[in-house]
Amino acid sequence: MSAVDRIQVADLQAKKQPRQARARATFDAIVEAGAQLLAAEGYAAVTTNRVAERAGVSIGSLYEYFPNKQSIIASALARVMREITAEVSHGLREALSLDGQPRAGIDSWMRAMTAALDRRGALLRVALREVPFLWDIPEVRGLSDTLQHIAQEGRRKSQRVVHFDDPEASTYLLMTMVWSAILQTVLYRPAHLSRERLTQTLVEMVLKLL
Repeated sequence: MSAVDRIQVADLQAKKQPRQARARATFDAIVEAGAQLLAAEGYAAVTTNRVAERAGVSIGSLYEYFPNKQSIIASALARVMREITAEVSHGLREALSLDGQPRAGIDSWMRAMTAALDRRGALLRVALREVPFLWDIPEVRGLSDTLQHIAQEGRRKSQRVVHFDDPEASTYLLMTMVWSAILQTVLYRPAHLSRERLTQTLVEMVLKLL
């Protein structure tokens, strides 16, 4: 890790948050440009000049909101974590509304989680492999706890069809195992194993544990 990457957590934060629509559009364009460059070319290729050029803003406008490239990347990854958790939560609500529980619900929710990760697969691969301060980003560090809260809420709402001797511990372990399996499937799936095959097998495995 170079000296420039050994930064304080405070240096990962934006200087300020935009208040007006035009400022928000500039801010979002910078964050999106940083995410695109990171996903396409890797961490080392991201510079503030390249981000500004890709976002279509001046370098002065960029530095009005961000002190360095690390803060841009941190904002991009924080946004991605919020999007993923929102989609996982929405997917759970839709899954719980389906007939044919628990199979239909489990299948639907796993597909929603897979889709949420798959849409950001390229970015996540680079982030996990190359971003040196990944686990200093609060939204990344807190993702596991957030997912557990969502899973526990799902367990409470589905307790009429799903029964555990130790509901809290069982839900924690199931969510941990399922999320790890889906993440591995999306990011590092062997070519000879189709995603559909793995998803169907995972659903069957979970059903056997209920």
